[in-house]
Amino acid sequence: MKSPRSPGQLLYGVRSPCRWVSGARWSAALVLLLGARALAGKPPSLEPIRDEAWSFGASLSWYFVPNDKNFGVLDATADHGPLHFELRYHDEAIGTASALIGWNFELGETVKLELTPLVGCLLGDEGGPIVGLLVELRWGPLSFTSQDEWVWAVQGGKGGLFYAWTELDVRPWHWARAGIVAQRTRLFHTAREVIFGPLVGFTAWNLDFSFYWFQPGGIDQTFSVTLEARF
Repeated sequence: MKSPRSPGQLLYGVRSPCRWVSGARWSAALVLLLGARALAGKPPSLEPIRDEAWSFGASLSWYFVPNDKNFGVLDATADHGPLHFELRYHDEAIGTASALIGWNFELGETVKLELTPLVGCLLGDEGGPIVGLLVELRWGPLSFTSQDEWVWAVQGGKGGLFYAWTELDVRPWHWARAGIVAQRTRLFHTAREVIFGPLVGFTAWNLDFSFYWFQPGGIDQTFSVTLEARF
């Protein structure tokens, strides 16, 4: 399962688990709303993905942050049937790496829902266990993806921290998409707890290029570009 970006920095993390519940409601509400159409008149049948072939992905995201240091985020994934493996660097915090394993489930055909529960650990300048969920919902040209993650920062005593990256886009042609993106991030300081903005993306061969513009026109507007390869 393709993993959307979800960077966040532990330095500015919020400990309250209530904020995790509040953020997770957005993903759950949209999944239930669109997923209801897929399940109308049919009993639910959430099953592990049966594909036996290996698939791999690698991505580099680069952030252009005003009045701060620019930085990159690396992500690598591998999927084999229901098994999902993921390695990240600078994703949850600068100077950290994370390793995760998950189990891929899928549901529906016309409206297709994929869910991947994740567990893992954070290593480096910060450390602790990770629990997460990847969500991907597709209906014709419409696509909704979300990566929600709870990190318990044992090292440093920062407590529980929640991160989220969510995209909603439409793909009028197979090579182009446009939509909106929202993220709860702590990799850089922002005036808002959740920032959002437009996104555009282009696909050629097995490469995806995406451009994100957070808080457009604001004093803390931030740009991000991502190049992803799939094979």
